[in-house]
Amino acid sequence: MMVSRKLRWLVLSGILLGTCGLPGFSEAADAGMHVDQVGYLNGYSKTAMVTDTGDTDFSLVDAKTGQTVYAGKLSAAKKDAMSEETLRKADFSSFKKEGTYKLRVGSRESYDFEIGDNVYAVPAVETWRSYTLSRSNTPIDDPVTGLKIKDGHAQDHEAQVYFTDKLNKKGDRLDVSGGWYDAGDYGKYVTTAAISSAELMLAYEANPSHFTRGQLLFPAGIDEETKLPDALAEVQFELNWMSKMQRRDGSMFHKVAGLKWPGFDKSPDTDTQDRYIFGSCTSSAAMSGASFAIASRIYAPFDPSYATAMRKRAERIWGYLAKTKTPIYRVDEGQDGGSGPYNKSTDLEERIWLAAELFRTTGEKKYEKYLGSVADRFMQKPSFFTWDNTLALGQFAYLKAKGADAALQAKVRAAFLGYADDITKKIESDGFGCALAKDEYTWASTKNALTQGDILLMANQIQPNEAYVEGALSQIHYLFGRNSLDKSFATGMGDNPPEHPHNRIHESTGAYVPGLIVGGPNAVAGGDPDQTAYLKSGHIPVAKSYLDVLTSWSTNEYAIDYTGTAAYALSYFAKPKAMSTDMLKLKRSYPPITQKREL
Repeated sequence: MMVSRKLRWLVLSGILLGTCGLPGFSEAADAGMHVDQVGYLNGYSKTAMVTDTGDTDFSLVDAKTGQTVYAGKLSAAKKDAMSEETLRKADFSSFKKEGTYKLRVGSRESYDFEIGDNVYAVPAVETWRSYTLSRSNTPIDDPVTGLKIKDGHAQDHEAQVYFTDKLNKKGDRLDVSGGWYDAGDYGKYVTTAAISSAELMLAYEANPSHFTRGQLLFPAGIDEETKLPDALAEVQFELNWMSKMQRRDGSMFHKVAGLKWPGFDKSPDTDTQDRYIFGSCTSSAAMSGASFAIASRIYAPFDPSYATAMRKRAERIWGYLAKTKTPIYRVDEGQDGGSGPYNKSTDLEERIWLAAELFRTTGEKKYEKYLGSVADRFMQKPSFFTWDNTLALGQFAYLKAKGADAALQAKVRAAFLGYADDITKKIESDGFGCALAKDEYTWASTKNALTQGDILLMANQIQPNEAYVEGALSQIHYLFGRNSLDKSFATGMGDNPPEHPHNRIHESTGAYVPGLIVGGPNAVAGGDPDQTAYLKSGHIPVAKSYLDVLTSWSTNEYAIDYTGTAAYALSYFAKPKAMSTDMLKLKRSYPPITQKREL
């Protein structure tokens, strides 16, 4: 759906009027005051960046009284290549009094932020809750966001297989209800389901004490699991859908969606087009097996029979792949007319991840033997993990496994930690402490940065290193606004979050869900028409190649795997905190565009 030129200008200007008047905007900060708009944790470094104006002093002021509580000197001015800004750094690490403050330099003031011991508690819960509010086939009545859905895509109970092969005939009806909507559309994809559920479970595995029952304040319509921490109950909802996508031979269907992209006026319960089950892919099957193998470990203390079922599903996928040597990515004409492809025609990295997780879970040497057979790839320095390259996750699983071959594990360790050291060097050289290299400001750059932070937290579990933890926290600061755009890339978090995320639920229902991570700056033209036009409009620094407009899906759409990277990091730094509905409610409104009158 495209907006008129005038309407688009108003969206970009942030002054969109609607039938209900102006939304309640927060007071804007002065230009060039780059802070984490959520806050800073005591016990870690606390730094902000300011665009250089010649000033050499800074102060912290109480956000309510305006009184100065701390004063310091700015660092020397230094040019930042990615933003093309000249920056000075304000370091207030020694200030530890809990409260809400602003940074002041000369006559300029920043957005406010908290300092304390648990400043990410609310964002962590909201990030995990965003999965709950992305559930399909679930009645939802959420008092926090006002989201009301009767039963999104009830037709998934009888979705049609789109193709014929040796296992199914075209038109077969199968129950593939459940699972999370992937992103701004209503597709459900095994690929992102697998990597997202895995990262959420790994977050739990890293810090189980950070997760409790009642933590997510499940809304009416959500069946509460009495045995599990809320976080694991939420992940189980996705695992159960993935289980429905497994086929008789152990393989996995690839995705569930309609044949056409629904309009932004279509809510999950008014998008009544037929739904289909598309494709099969060995890469996404291997990823599903890895997720099932992790689940077998995680759920064993709570439900041994469920854990056993998860292990058997992973082993069935392993058996299928053992017989299927050649990678498969099935394509049938028309299957991508209303959904994304998530296409990968190779699968080695995903087979490695599956083998490593099964070895960690079961200890069976046949899985390690496979890893040895592909050692040339397995021992290479990884890149940040993503749905089309999970090598780093495979290496991490193997490094955490008991009884591993010492020589192979040492070589994998050197590769994994070598990459972690490379990440810390990038962070140290970047003006904003961001992990992104120039060629990493692509589609999903926010995820790219956060994933590298997650890898640092994983590396810290292998070899404790303060620089790894600080580097990971620096990516959270980037996420929450300590960047050249002063933009939080998480909905509802900080004073300047995305106003107009590419999100059909928001547009169709009016409910703005906090905790969704949007793609962020994308400096590669061709992502979408808005982004491409913006990049061609003049010289745009790579770190500023972002548009907060509904139709820029390559910069302003979220996805469950983007959000998973934030959930992992926030769950590391946030401790459980008793919360009420009022604590989670937004302080301002975020009206949708498509429910507004034409201007």
